[in-house]
Amino acid sequence: MNNIGPLIKKIRTDKNLIQKNVSIGVMSRSHLSELENGKYFPSYEKMLGLLQNLDISLMEFQTELGTNYSLEDRIYIETANRLSTEQKIVELANYLEQTFTAEVAKKSIRLKIKRLNMLGLVELTQSNHITAENYQPIFNYLLSCKNWHEFEIRTLANSIFLADFEIAKILAGQFEEKAKKLNFTDYIDKVILFFSNLAELALRKEEYQLALIYAKNAQKKAYDNKKIYYLLVANVLVNLANLKVGKADEIYLQEITKNIAAFRMLAYSSIADNLQNLVDLILHTKYVS
Repeated sequence: MNNIGPLIKKIRTDKNLIQKNVSIGVMSRSHLSELENGKYFPSYEKMLGLLQNLDISLMEFQTELGTNYSLEDRIYIETANRLSTEQKIVELANYLEQTFTAEVAKKSIRLKIKRLNMLGLVELTQSNHITAENYQPIFNYLLSCKNWHEFEIRTLANSIFLADFEIAKILAGQFEEKAKKLNFTDYIDKVILFFSNLAELALRKEEYQLALIYAKNAQKKAYDNKKIYYLLVANVLVNLANLKVGKADEIYLQEITKNIAAFRMLAYSSIADNLQNLVDLILHTKYVS
């Protein structure tokens, strides 16, 4: 409860709004001042009115409010992240079934989205297939948010591979629009990851021209920002897309092999394996030797 007022103030000042503009038609300016200082709590209707004047959805506000989640919630998220990073997929699947359960995830939107994201990773890794409708709540949330902040950007980058491709293209368009309003350079790793994951999704959906566009976007951003890890991934995706749009040139296969080998040399064997599996999947008919 005590966090609501300061968060209202933070959002208001972030948007460069004065108290008079935010309180108009909802409450007096003095009541808003008291709220921001933790001395007043409005009715639900007045709260919705303030959020409307701030141009922020209730869901997004709740997400912002939940940034300071509990130690227990943080453990769920960090454990899932560790298992996924270490590619311990079987352990992750057991953790999601036995500990980080659907009942636990009901506690907050962050937990719900994180669990769905991890379930999708498990499904893709174990079956090389995604049941997109299972993960639609993630994208319903993103589509409902008027304003994206760091949580939304991270969620989109990490989860786009789970989206129905038509939804993914809509979100890609929204991403470009929102990028004009936000300083996405603060989250450049996630921006690059978003376009890389989008390129991979397009490859899997046989939308090769779009895959090439998305992959080149990731490649340029990685190069411009000297992100070597992401550049190697993007290089593989660009060359893979080039092969699939009909450029049957041996040099593209050589570049793919070279970049995957670089990951092995850098001791990222699991990343190299994942990229090789993707290459084998996409090129299984014509270009596999």
